[in-house]
Amino acid sequence: MDFAPYFWNERDGEKISTQVKPLYLTAELDATVVVAALNSSLFYWWYVILSDCRHLNLREIRGFCIGIDEMEAKIKQSLSQISADLMADLKHHAHRKETSYKTTGKVVYDEFFPRHSKSIIDKIDRVLAQHYGFTDEELDFIINYDIKYRMSLGN
Repeated sequence: MDFAPYFWNERDGEKISTQVKPLYLTAELDATVVVAALNSSLFYWWYVILSDCRHLNLREIRGFCIGIDEMEAKIKQSLSQISADLMADLKHHAHRKETSYKTTGKVVYDEFFPRHSKSIIDKIDRVLAQHYGFTDEELDFIINYDIKYRMSLGN
């Protein structure tokens, strides 16, 4: 995300969750491109293959080759715009959730539902497919990868 999701607990007050992984880039345009790429179905596929499927670690993020230095300006601009649309949509569909833990007491945080933004995420994957030179079949595989689970379409 290009923003810090809301997080508060009784012990520490409002702060950034320890689950947030900050990334620093020198150019704002590149940062928005990275936000788009990390929200893509392509990255999700990468994450499922290489991670424990529970924790998003910097190892997976750093290992995902975006090729930002070789990316055409037109593709960067497109991804940047779609990224802004996605961030607005994620915020729109977010719900504030409350829970309680022994160590921190009451915890309040924003929960996000990317399935509501799937059409925007598909746009990101279509642009990334141009960048990587994917065939139509490869793009279709990425967009529809694990779709039943990701969209909560089954048990």
